Amino acid sequence: MGLFTGAIAVGNLAGAFPAGRLVQLVGLKRSLMTCILLTLAVLGAKSLFLAFQLQLLFAFATGVGLSLWAVCISPAIAETTSERERPFAFSLFFSVGIGVGALGAFGASRMPGWLANHSPRFHSPGPDQLTLIASCCFAALGILPLAALTFSRIVIPITPRPLLSPSLMRFLPAVALWGLVTGSFSPFANVYLSVHMRLPLQKIGTVFSISQLVQVGAVLCAPLVFRRLGVIGGIISAQFATSLCFVLLALSNRPLIASSVYVALMAFQYMNEPGLYSLLMRMAPEEQRSGASASMSFVLSSMQLVAAASAGWAFKNFGYPVVLGTIAILPLIAAGMFRKLPSERMMGAQQQVAEGQPG
Repeated sequence: MGLFTGAIAVGNLAGAFPAGRLVQLVGLKRSLMTCILLTLAVLGAKSLFLAFQLQLLFAFATGVGLSLWAVCISPAIAETTSERERPFAFSLFFSVGIGVGALGAFGASRMPGWLANHSPRFHSPGPDQLTLIASCCFAALGILPLAALTFSRIVIPITPRPLLSPSLMRFLPAVALWGLVTGSFSPFANVYLSVHMRLPLQKIGTVFSISQLVQVGAVLCAPLVFRRLGVIGGIISAQFATSLCFVLLALSNRPLIASSVYVALMAFQYMNEPGLYSLLMRMAPEEQRSGASASMSFVLSSMQLVAAASAGWAFKNFGYPVVLGTIAILPLIAAGMFRKLPSERMMGAQQQVAEGQPG
């Protein structure tokens, strides 16, 4: 499992910048179509060819596909919405993704048993393989709404601009630090609850299900927070709340309290996602959005990979309370870095000047 996870992460990193270049060459619609077709091919191959070495190759291809999706989706949402609608559009996108993912996990975990009971004659492909094949059919449905969308072809200016604007050069280090926060504890949450808090497996599943429901609500409420505090102010507030949650997790000695704090932690972390992507699209000129999205995807993926490896070693050697207390410092530093970013009004003025529009 560690090798598979690593192969996906390597594919994600390797595909980030080529994905941005692909969007510039063929456009958003063809890039998204490529992503869906690649997903179909990989899922189909996974279900039919079970050799270990091939599965590692398919895991790498999965990472490349996920990277292409991550790079495409931000400029796609930005192009189909106005700047005022954008925070809500990102919130809706992420909340639907979480909700549909939860429903998919619920159905997929039960489909092999249902197939085994109702179709006992199947030996090859088996119930697990048939479930993967069914997932291919669901993935193929994404082609239908995509075919109805139209995106403008972005014309790259003759006079090339810098790859990243000064605002983005200040934004990406802050995102990198936030990636360390999000990647440090999430992969080990089940171990924390089961080993450190002695929570039974069934109750851990309940905690994760509640967490997903709360995440949907938090992400949908994020635009209200951003409208009241501004996007940067909303991001900073969520980061302060995240830091507090890590402190409470470090001090918790009761499973119920730890479980409740974990649910709140995941809600605050996911609440930040629409704000980060909306801020990214506001900073980047239209022709640079795919490159900026690729840069952010690469930074987040690499930092989360580093965080997971480092945190796993630290949890083993120092224990959860010490490491969680240390992690709690990182959101505060990230909040300070976001606070130093240009104001949203200044960003809008800078973008108008960059695009040759009157301020």
